[in-house]
Amino acid sequence: MTMRLFGKLVFLLTKERMEYRGDFILAVIAQIINYIGDYLIIWLFIRKFDTLAGWTWPEIALLYSLGLFTYALGASFSFVQMRDLENQVKNGTFDSILIKPVNPYLYIVCRGFNLGYLAHVAISGSVLIWALYELNLYLSWYEFMYLFLCIIGGAMIQAGFMSVIGAMSFIWVRTGFLFTLFFKFKEFISYPLPVFGTFIQVLLTFLVPFAFINFYPAAFLLSKGTALLSSWAMWFVPLMGPVCYVLGYRLWMLSVNKYQGAGG
Repeated sequence: MTMRLFGKLVFLLTKERMEYRGDFILAVIAQIINYIGDYLIIWLFIRKFDTLAGWTWPEIALLYSLGLFTYALGASFSFVQMRDLENQVKNGTFDSILIKPVNPYLYIVCRGFNLGYLAHVAISGSVLIWALYELNLYLSWYEFMYLFLCIIGGAMIQAGFMSVIGAMSFIWVRTGFLFTLFFKFKEFISYPLPVFGTFIQVLLTFLVPFAFINFYPAAFLLSKGTALLSSWAMWFVPLMGPVCYVLGYRLWMLSVNKYQGAGG
């Protein structure tokens, strides 16, 4: 699949979605209100204790916004697509994709592009900019580049893990419980890693590297100490995204190659 065809499919889907502008706008507003509530809950919690593991409210707002922003970017190309694979495999409708002369992964990813995550981008992006201003973080060019690469990397980590879950659809068919587990793990990164015990810190760093989505990038920008990674290791943080995504993609393609149909 060429980038031109990829862009064409995304454009057609966007055009199709915008045929119902009222429904789209209401959905965006509802999502924004929902996440404003989440920010409010965290703010009230921090207000009671002043700081959390040495992190102030603007610092945690930066942390949470990085997690939400990267999730929106990654999930727009992976969540609905991988979640729906369960039913497609179960009902046999996925087989029709395999006869198309395109890469099945790229076809599913761009055909299911979700504009609804615009709400996530709007609220998290706004709070992220506010947090940087409130913390007086005037980023140098290399810090800005580091933040940009970490955002891309964080999105790729989440898309990679969701691709792994999608790959399991070809093996186990039912994968809803894996998405539940994914979001349970993601809840941990709403707060600074030192809040949790050593086991959770090791788990989210080396086994399920969700801490690379927002904690380590934020800790580097805020000059916060990290127990498990030295300061020089911060420059390797953006690399975790491409690694996770490539592994997720490879597993997905390997699983498709072993797929034998709805009855297989």
